[in-house]
Amino acid sequence: MSDAKVGQYYYIFDSRTHRPLVLDRATGEHHPPSSDSRGPLIDHVSTRQGPAVVRQFARWCARRVNPGAVSAHTAAGRLWAAAQRDAPPDAWQRVRRDTADSVMLAMSLGLPQREPQAARLLTLQACTHPEAQQAAHDAAHMSERWAEFSAPSAPAEEAHGMRARHVDWLLDRLSSA
Repeated sequence: MSDAKVGQYYYIFDSRTHRPLVLDRATGEHHPPSSDSRGPLIDHVSTRQGPAVVRQFARWCARRVNPGAVSAHTAAGRLWAAAQRDAPPDAWQRVRRDTADSVMLAMSLGLPQREPQAARLLTLQACTHPEAQQAAHDAAHMSERWAEFSAPSAPAEEAHGMRARHVDWLLDRLSSA
């Protein structure tokens, strides 16, 4: 299934994990990370290189969404500050809990309206997931949404371009092993 359009998905906020769940609009089924080319590749890189490398990938995805454009005092700024540190999981959990309302609004209102700042916030929030693989999957998906929403024209091509850069980054890590 192509991952090039936000209109293909429903996003539901999971209050237990403080992250969006991606559902396919056509089937209503959960959109598993393995359903696109990045999912199995992220999992393979994690197996071969370890969780630190896929955490690095999640942060790399976040850098693509221009996190420097946000104030340090906003939810996005707080999430980005936390994501850049190898903090203990309880510190990430605290910032995820404290920014959950902003994340839920971005997911439920911002994504359907194709707002780049909503996709940015969700990308930055993804980086603080305690499981590195989940952080990488979510950051890749949301940074692709950011590329789609930020495109002045040809959003599908921008989304595909971002996905290609994701795959290139991951393959580079495998080839340098």
